[in-house]
Amino acid sequence: MLKWSKLGIKNRLIIIFIVIQLLIIGLSFYYFSSNHREFYLEQEKISLKHYSQLMLNNLEAEEILNSSQSLQSKAAEWSADSETRITIIAADGQVLADSHYDITEMDNHRNRPEVVQAIRSGSSATAIRYSNTIGEEMLYYAVPVREQGELIGILRTARPIEFIRGVLIEDIKSYLFFFVILAAITILLGWRLTNSIVKPLETVTETAEKISEGDLTQRIPVRKYNSEIEKLARMFNYMAEELEEKITEISQEKNRIEAILESMVDGVIAVDKEGKISLINPAARRIFNIEAEKIKGKEIISSLFSHRIDMYLQRAFDKKESISREIKYKNPEQKIIQATFIPLLDEKENVNGGVIVLTDITELRKLETVRNDFVANVSHELRTPLTSMVGYLDTLLESDIENQETRDRFLKIIKEETDRLSILIKDLFNLSKIESQTFDLKAENFKEVLTKVVNLLEKNAEDKNIDFTVQIPENLPPVYMVPEQIKQVLINLIDNAIKYTPAGGKIDIKVEKEGDKVYFSVKDNGIGIPKADQERIFERFYRVDKARSRVLGGTGIGLSIVRNIIKQHGSEIQVKSRKGEGSEFYFYLKAAE
Repeated sequence: MLKWSKLGIKNRLIIIFIVIQLLIIGLSFYYFSSNHREFYLEQEKISLKHYSQLMLNNLEAEEILNSSQSLQSKAAEWSADSETRITIIAADGQVLADSHYDITEMDNHRNRPEVVQAIRSGSSATAIRYSNTIGEEMLYYAVPVREQGELIGILRTARPIEFIRGVLIEDIKSYLFFFVILAAITILLGWRLTNSIVKPLETVTETAEKISEGDLTQRIPVRKYNSEIEKLARMFNYMAEELEEKITEISQEKNRIEAILESMVDGVIAVDKEGKISLINPAARRIFNIEAEKIKGKEIISSLFSHRIDMYLQRAFDKKESISREIKYKNPEQKIIQATFIPLLDEKENVNGGVIVLTDITELRKLETVRNDFVANVSHELRTPLTSMVGYLDTLLESDIENQETRDRFLKIIKEETDRLSILIKDLFNLSKIESQTFDLKAENFKEVLTKVVNLLEKNAEDKNIDFTVQIPENLPPVYMVPEQIKQVLINLIDNAIKYTPAGGKIDIKVEKEGDKVYFSVKDNGIGIPKADQERIFERFYRVDKARSRVLGGTGIGLSIVRNIIKQHGSEIQVKSRKGEGSEFYFYLKAAE
């Protein structure tokens, strides 16, 4: 069974209209039926009154007083002429004549309602009742018969009202047919009227539904409707236009904010007042190495597993002011983060959320460490030869050394330290120049540059009895490079391989082309590099074995220069090594078309 609350406005209006129409038709039908019945009854009363008057004119008092037999024949004759039942009753209620029934079988009629009323009122009386004698409902009309002012009898006429019912039924059929047609017309008109009202509302509803689904271009046609609906449509369209404009503005602002958050280097995390994450930008996800879908709606502790972050956030909430802290976080690599915790307050100074701004300062701290190490190493590297030079010079100046061999040895040491200091300053200058400039790469012959370097250093390998092999393809294409810089890289890598490979060792130099790249590698079976030191060997002044490096004459800047030159050529210097098993350095250059 349908509930009224679940019906649409159109169905409700149609049902209400139909019910109202049925009530109007039913009441009208009842009214007309009742009036027609009363009208027919009134007509019958008038007819009976007319016949009764005619009969009274032909009725003799002596006949009633003497109970004459002629009364029966008159009653029968009058009944045949008027199609009316005629009954003549004496003043004491005895039936003297009846046109439709044997009077000997009829009881006293003095207690009949119409007779009683006629006697009491002294005038005509009517009654509608069921006749036990005839066996049907009758309309009775009783008239008192007087002789010299004295009641001597009652003349009663009667007709069955069954024929009135028949006439009423025929009238009802006619009225019913008329009312059915009228109901159909009114219901049709009501449906059209309801439809004309509800259809625009349905259009408004459908349009509103489409707008709620995101189609803000939907509008209602205005000219199709009447003035009230047209006004509603205009206001709805105006509202839709305003809504579209506002949503467009909000969307653009949201896109701008998202673009800003997406492009920010600093991480941003927004939380609600309970500390649950509502927003996290890519920078923050990279810092914590997490996915946004896995942490939205979760608490800081369960998401990031950092009690310090949650503690500082809660402290900012409690103090209702921003605080900044430096936090160390490991997942899986350790990072140093500068975190600023900002509470968001409403108009009543209540906390309704917060923002955490994160800056990854790990590289900054590493750079500070490298800078400090660089300053310390430069100071140390400069101080060592200077100390040696000053010491020997002071000895020469303050002591009277007559032995020429000793003086020459001191001067030679000073010369070596001076040369070492000069080389160090030259390397620092070259490194600074390489880092600060961008060089124009041109297509050059790599094989020619490598051959010159090999010829230059081959003698050093032969002196240590090192097996020195070089593999260079015959059809090697030119590569984009600066020959002087690549020459410096090759000298540094091959010279290091010779220095750190023991006598009788082996060095393999290999060049090969893969796709649009030309790969160079130098591999030795020397002392190797420990795993922990492999990431730092390209830093300035970093030495795996400082004592060995000084003995071999290294400044600690060579590999740093190599790394920067290779970066200028759009590549990376890589190393593979195991301690005691040797090392392999390799890089690639872009082949020229």
